[in-house]
Amino acid sequence: MFVLIWSALFVSVKGSIADTGASAWGRQQLCRDKGYCVTLSKRKLTAEAGLCVVIPCSFTTADEFTPKHIIWYKCDASPTKCSDDEIIFHSNKTTDKKVQSGFEGRVSRLEPDVSQKNCSIIINDLKESDSGFYQLRVTGVRNGQQDGFTFIPRVTVSVKGLNQKPTVMIPTLTEGQQATLTCTAPGLCSGSVPEITWT
Repeated sequence: MFVLIWSALFVSVKGSIADTGASAWGRQQLCRDKGYCVTLSKRKLTAEAGLCVVIPCSFTTADEFTPKHIIWYKCDASPTKCSDDEIIFHSNKTTDKKVQSGFEGRVSRLEPDVSQKNCSIIINDLKESDSGFYQLRVTGVRNGQQDGFTFIPRVTVSVKGLNQKPTVMIPTLTEGQQATLTCTAPGLCSGSVPEITWT
């Protein structure tokens, strides 16, 4: 069974940020004026290659802003904002902005309805090269005009080699009786089918 450390980030590009406290789950809500807030937990995640990682994320906006699309980027630590050639997920399937080829088909949202203001994503079939910095942008309409927010704090994902082992459940064996051995591969949320060999 895959044990996961979660994290998420979200903050606006302008305005002051206020920490409104932490819940019992250790998540903190960061806000700026006019109701733009994000709920997050830790800023660093660790995972193992071949498995998956979830970045949980939720947000609120001012009444005059209607969110339409969620965009996630993976980029270097240096720039304040990631660029369009660093997109790993875009909820607008008709956009001309392309997802990095190495992430195609591996990233999906946990909640497809943007109006629910849940920006959580899952990345399957992790590779060690997926280690890096992940940044969120939300686009939409404010007062009839196209608008968007890039949230400066980032999630740091660290992907290590696979160390988890499968578990095998062996019932009490009786001579001459049939028995069922149950094998569970690690990382049940992984997008790829595990290869199992019995010897």
